[in-house]
Amino acid sequence: MRGAVALARLVWLVVIGVGLPTLVGPAFAEDEPNTQIEAREQDLDAIEQQVESLTEELIGQNAEREGLIRELEERERDVAALAVAGRELEQMVREQGILARGLRTDQADAETRLASELERLSKLVRTAHAVGRGDALRLLLNQQDPLRATRVLSYFAYLNRERVTRIREVEDASHRLAQLAEDAERETARLEALAKQQMETRKRLETAKTERQTVLAQLERTISSREADLTGLRRDAENLRRLVEHLRQRAQIQAEVGVERASFDSLRGRLPWPLATGRLEASYGSTRQGTNITLDGVLLVAGEGEEVRAVHDGRVVYADWLRGFGMLLVIDHGGGYQSFYGHNEALLKEVGEWVSASEVVALSGKSGGRGESVLYFAIRHNGDPLDPSAWCG
Repeated sequence: MRGAVALARLVWLVVIGVGLPTLVGPAFAEDEPNTQIEAREQDLDAIEQQVESLTEELIGQNAEREGLIRELEERERDVAALAVAGRELEQMVREQGILARGLRTDQADAETRLASELERLSKLVRTAHAVGRGDALRLLLNQQDPLRATRVLSYFAYLNRERVTRIREVEDASHRLAQLAEDAERETARLEALAKQQMETRKRLETAKTERQTVLAQLERTISSREADLTGLRRDAENLRRLVEHLRQRAQIQAEVGVERASFDSLRGRLPWPLATGRLEASYGSTRQGTNITLDGVLLVAGEGEEVRAVHDGRVVYADWLRGFGMLLVIDHGGGYQSFYGHNEALLKEVGEWVSASEVVALSGKSGGRGESVLYFAIRHNGDPLDPSAWCG
């Protein structure tokens, strides 16, 4: 429908520039009604086949879209889980690093204490060596204070044992701390490697997610385009159905009544006015106020919102706003004749619709910059303006 409106606009603009030639071909061909019906039915069958094919394609694409959405959901859930796990791993790596550094500090302190104890033991050994084995016997034979000598020897033995015990304890603690520090460092390295592996997996998942989003976006655009095509085809099919029905009814009426439809040119002087009153505000050929432009139609006095009726049956070929005419509707009556209805408040028909004589097609108003409610009404034949007063009774 939009394509038809755009085409009609383009043709109308060309019309304004070159003196209003015929907008479209005759709305009513001279062929027999049955031939027209058959041709339209063939067109309708072709469109319905396209609709069916496009519908099946859309079903498949919608299924593919659902699959992509589910896969995208899985990817996003995996990325979210890895993000949480990665955060926890980073925290564990930090904690293990702190633990390893603390153990290394404790190990260094233990080694310092061990060095101190070894120094003290070394001094004690040197002292004992200086005294010698004979000095111990002299102390025992010393008659001056044998009890004191015994206490000194006991003290030396006790001190020696204590030093050796403490050295062993410090050595054991140092070894344990070194082992714990090595274990903590290995765990830190393992966690860092795991975090790196998870980061790489997360990047791959992010890339896959981005690719899926791109494919999904492309598919969405394709589906949207296909749906728009399908909507247009369905609208075209519906318009064709109406046209076929219209042609059938017309053929049936002609067959029953036994008369042919009166052509537009045969009704000269007997056409109805588009408004019930038909009072002229400005006649054909008059000059528009304040300009040198000659009116190529008439202006009819109209109440705002008054019903505007088609003067003869035909098909709508233009229904839109146009500068200088406001909301304008043009009906093609066949044989090169068109009627124009401008300055309307609202249009009740769309391009492509068939209308019958005296059918309401618009509501009058003052669109297009008018200060009062009027109806612009014009008749043209092959683009040449005609005096409506000579055609309407």
